[in-house]
Amino acid sequence: MTLEQTRRRRQAVNTIHDIVSAMRAIAAGRIQGAQRALAGAGRYQEVILHAIASLAADPALLPAPVSGRQILLLVLTSEQPLCGAFNQNVLALAERRWHQLRADGGVHLLIVGERGKRQLLARGITPDSVEPSATSLQGVRDMVKRLASRVDRHYAVLGLGPVHVIYNRYQSISQQVPTEKELLPPDLSALERLPPSTGGACFHYLPLPELLAGFLGQYAFISLYRMAAESYASEQASRLIAMDGATHNTERIGKALLDLESRERQGEITRQVLELIGARFATE
Repeated sequence: MTLEQTRRRRQAVNTIHDIVSAMRAIAAGRIQGAQRALAGAGRYQEVILHAIASLAADPALLPAPVSGRQILLLVLTSEQPLCGAFNQNVLALAERRWHQLRADGGVHLLIVGERGKRQLLARGITPDSVEPSATSLQGVRDMVKRLASRVDRHYAVLGLGPVHVIYNRYQSISQQVPTEKELLPPDLSALERLPPSTGGACFHYLPLPELLAGFLGQYAFISLYRMAAESYASEQASRLIAMDGATHNTERIGKALLDLESRERQGEITRQVLELIGARFATE
């Protein structure tokens, strides 16, 4: 390479370094926002659980398990690239479960995220439905509203059975665990761990089954929101790690190109000096 080519390449690498550094900082900020959203959703879920516990004194009012019907498998992936192995890990679990559920009787596969859809097609699996994923924390709420509407339609109108969600559960910046949870019928095992209520009688205007159905719907919604928020936090953590590696690589390449540019500049100066000396001897 010439000196000018090396200089242009170094400038391009420095530009990439600035971009990936900014993406790393953005991902770190989004993780903090997702953690705050998860904390708020957890508190709301606890309130809903207490409300259900105070109303569901009769176990017969709770939904009975559904069997022998087609399962809705909801898989949360990313909409945007540059997030490391985020999609590969969750899709590996989704592929195994899809084959198992097909062998057991039937499954409707709903993929959230264009990146996940394309990678799943590359694995030879065609999803039955596709929904766009969220690209911001504000978009997570809108995405969950769309998914909740679709899930309700599948669960109540189309006569599907349980709804399973596969997503990356956020544990730390360096650890995201592919996880499967049953969304519907809701898992109310946490009711047994709640402390007994110290309040008085519960007064309500709606019929008890209708009121309890509304609370169960809210519990399913907030549970799906927490899964989506954890998936979003996991995506940002994977992107932060990927961009952190890219930042270090571009720093290393930029330093190497700067050293190369210095050597080429010194070589250019040496050639110019030799040319002047040669010209001087040629004139004598």
